[in-house]
Amino acid sequence: MIHNNSYNAYTDEQPKLNKRAVSILEYMRDVRASLTDRQIQTGMGFAERNMVQPRISELIKMGCLFEVGKVKCSLTNKSVRLVSAKPGLYNA
Repeated sequence: MIHNNSYNAYTDEQPKLNKRAVSILEYMRDVRASLTDRQIQTGMGFAERNMVQPRISELIKMGCLFEVGKVKCSLTNKSVRLVSAKPGLYNA
């Protein structure tokens, strides 16, 4: 069993998520699908992709989200990343 002080020290060292990053993770957990940054943006009701893209990149670096491929964006006709939540997130 882990002592409470050890657990608290461990969690204090974990990277802190801002509110938007937490919202994106909750959205991805609820949707349970692989989405593009733009699909996340529109699904969450944000006006600009810049409101989610930096947080998505941070979540990928932290291992909470991961890139699962690329798709052609229907709006820009460019290849864009497709992201999915870490499998354990769905159990939350």
